[in-house]
Amino acid sequence: MKSLWQQITAEGRRLVKVAGMAVAGLVLLLIASLFTDDPAKTFFRTLSLLGTGMVLLSVTMMVLTFRKARAVIPGTLLVSLATTFAVAGVQFLFAAQRPGLLLAFLALLAGGLVGMGWARTTKVFIDGDAVRSQGTAWYLVVWAITFLSNQLMALVLGAAPAGGLVILLVGTGVAIGNNVYQLMRYRRATAMLAAPVNPLPQGGV
Repeated sequence: MKSLWQQITAEGRRLVKVAGMAVAGLVLLLIASLFTDDPAKTFFRTLSLLGTGMVLLSVTMMVLTFRKARAVIPGTLLVSLATTFAVAGVQFLFAAQRPGLLLAFLALLAGGLVGMGWARTTKVFIDGDAVRSQGTAWYLVVWAITFLSNQLMALVLGAAPAGGLVILLVGTGVAIGNNVYQLMRYRRATAMLAAPVNPLPQGGV
């Protein structure tokens, strides 16, 4: 099994690769738009269509693969947490208007509770020397409710001056709660796996 640092560096390289491909795609789209009658309109319309396509693709992939068992990798979860904090921090820093501290805290707390509840709907179990998690039907239900609630909040709060940041904070809370609880369950599973007696049952933790 890779060390925690190896996991983090591998995930970091993967993120850099994905970011590079995204930037290259945007540059190519921008160059192609320059050859149209209205470059700006073409660029943003195509970008919007691509974004819609990505959302539909992510929904389809979630429905088709949520029951697939995946290895729980602490390094990946930590990098995901760091990325979540960085993105939220940058957007919060450069936002023209920000919500009040109480509203921001409540949005982050609500998202965190939802994220922890969502993480509890997965089954965590030992497979050889690896810890794996597998989604259940409730995992898909909670994800669908969260996804639809996010879209509804975007419609209701999107026009408000600080509405976008409230939605961002809720999403940030969901990611934090989900990742932190997965890390807790991973530690619990590995501790039980290492115990000389009473090994972890196949039912999971």
